[in-house]
Amino acid sequence: MASNAPNTTVACPQCRQPVAVHLEQLVDAGADPGAKQRLLKGQLNLLSCPLCGQTSMLGTPLVYHDPAKELLLTFVPMELNMRLQDKENLLGSLTRQVVSRTPADQRKGYLLRPQEMLSLQNLINRILEADGITPEILDSQRAKLQLLQDLLKADASALPALIQQRDAEIDVPFVQILGALLQRATGNGAAEQDTAVRLAALSEQVAQHSTIGRSASRQTQVLEEVAEELQALGTNLTRDTLLQLVCSNPDELRTRAVVTLVRQLVDYEFFVGLTKQIDKAAGEQRKKLEAARQVLLDAVARSDAAAKAQGTAAAQLLQALLQAPDETAAVREALPEISDLTLAILNQNIEAAQKAGQQDAIARLTQLRATIMAELDASTPPALRFINDLMQSDTPEAAAEMLRNRSAELTEELLQSMVELAQDLEARGHADMSAKLKEYHGLAQRELSLAKWR
Repeated sequence: MASNAPNTTVACPQCRQPVAVHLEQLVDAGADPGAKQRLLKGQLNLLSCPLCGQTSMLGTPLVYHDPAKELLLTFVPMELNMRLQDKENLLGSLTRQVVSRTPADQRKGYLLRPQEMLSLQNLINRILEADGITPEILDSQRAKLQLLQDLLKADASALPALIQQRDAEIDVPFVQILGALLQRATGNGAAEQDTAVRLAALSEQVAQHSTIGRSASRQTQVLEEVAEELQALGTNLTRDTLLQLVCSNPDELRTRAVVTLVRQLVDYEFFVGLTKQIDKAAGEQRKKLEAARQVLLDAVARSDAAAKAQGTAAAQLLQALLQAPDETAAVREALPEISDLTLAILNQNIEAAQKAGQQDAIARLTQLRATIMAELDASTPPALRFINDLMQSDTPEAAAEMLRNRSAELTEELLQSMVELAQDLEARGHADMSAKLKEYHGLAQRELSLAKWR
């Protein structure tokens, strides 16, 4: 929840044009996770001048509250030169709002001892520290960003050599940062098109010329190969056939790919079968199978730990959305974090509430689900929304009827999107959905041809 100060007018620091602004002075991470993210990303209290286009962050008193971390932080910019009494009155008013909004049984001693931060950066560092991000991690991230800037500035002809020269610095965190920045720039459309192109070109060069890039390319290749083998098994894919696949070529990358693709089959019974195969083997083959078993155990442990962490994060996100004063705004802000797992946990909670007969909980959770689905639908590109609607058709006849009714929406670009999506589904092992989409693509192609003659 963000508490807003009254509207005020300030002069643009660039052109001195008066600009109306709405300041957020109380950031409650428990009630509004989006406000916390805006603060950390430097997007809080931004002044955008309509005349000259200047964008800058305004200095204003802030109170930050995170009940989960028991944090209550205050900050007043020194450049405001506020009198001590005025500062105490304002911060006192904001902290009283925090206390009054906190249920009586959840009020703890930290609410009586707000920590004063001397700078905005100190406040942000304190928030990150509470989230487990240490100064050492921050220093490492800054180094990665500096490396990224160095690579982006390099001439195209010199870039391969520079990547090889700084190969030791190009690690998994660097690749993750590069990927995240590329995804964000791509998602911002025309506004960051040039940045997206430069980042995409750099990503391609890193993949070709760095050790980790070549390794990742090899991992992707192996993953695709194993996915094709599993898909070829079709309905014959069982623990036994999976065990045969692993034992026939117990390569480490292939073994890890198996866990990534079909974790549900790598269970206790699978390991019993693998142990029997190890007992039968001898010499070099036995060593390979023993090594494969250890790789499988490690991969399963990592996969399960990641799934547990993702489940916890999804549950915490749902709780924050349920507590948000403006549900629609909170959901819209959190859309990038809402995944299939989030929706699955939400559906599980609805089913549990239904079994317990908790009508209030059912209504509240159902409303949240409706809000999420509405926002997801609104944010979905028209072509993908059309394809989603089409895939809801249970039969080719129903699909053909929908295509006739919405023939005005059919374009060559839409049909090409269907082809690309079908290929993607097939590559990820969803053969049934891919086949269905290919069939419906044929119907759509026919309908588009007929529509041209009408």
